Amino acid sequence: MDATRPAGSIAPMARLRSLLLLAAGLASGCASAPPRPSPPTDPHAGAETAAPVRPPDPSAAKRAVETARSLAGQKQIVVGGVSYGDGCAALVLAAYQQAGRRLPAGATDVKALHALARAEGSLRRTRPAAGDLVFLSDTPGGRVEHVGLVERIGAGGTVTVLHRTSRGVVRMRFNSGQPWKARGDDGQILNDVLVVGGGRVSAARLLVAYATLL
Repeated sequence: MDATRPAGSIAPMARLRSLLLLAAGLASGCASAPPRPSPPTDPHAGAETAAPVRPPDPSAAKRAVETARSLAGQKQIVVGGVSYGDGCAALVLAAYQQAGRRLPAGATDVKALHALARAEGSLRRTRPAAGDLVFLSDTPGGRVEHVGLVERIGAGGTVTVLHRTSRGVVRMRFNSGQPWKARGDDGQILNDVLVVGGGRVSAARLLVAYATLL
């Protein structure tokens, strides 16, 4: 997976290099997580719950976001002398540990975290909050392959996610309300644009679900 600048824009070379590193890492950043067999089900099934969303604990969410933010640019997920691994789930495990959220012993990779969120009934496609998990696929409509942490939600609904890739912890932006647009009318970035299989794909099209576990 490679990235390109939004159509019609002239991005600085530093910005272009940043997107290239982001996309290159997205496809391989979770490769080190232990593989688990996935049931042949629709990856989006049960992603939206009928029950009201349980809001995250504000102080826990703040600590989780601060921990993940402090690791931006880092390849090694090490906090307080403790190494949490090198897959994309490691960032979530470190952030949640620092937030005081004890996850089950087996919830150490993307598939297990997704299963936990499903069991707790917190998977959904809308209403993200800072500190939420965000599950992503490698291709539009694909299975869950990645997990990151919601850092913030912009005024226009653009979500900034902290995600550990093979290049380190990076930020990725997407706006599921406007998944086909790279930039808004005001020129602000709505979606980082990636090149997947030779075609351009907005980051929002890789969204599988959010989950509140704090």
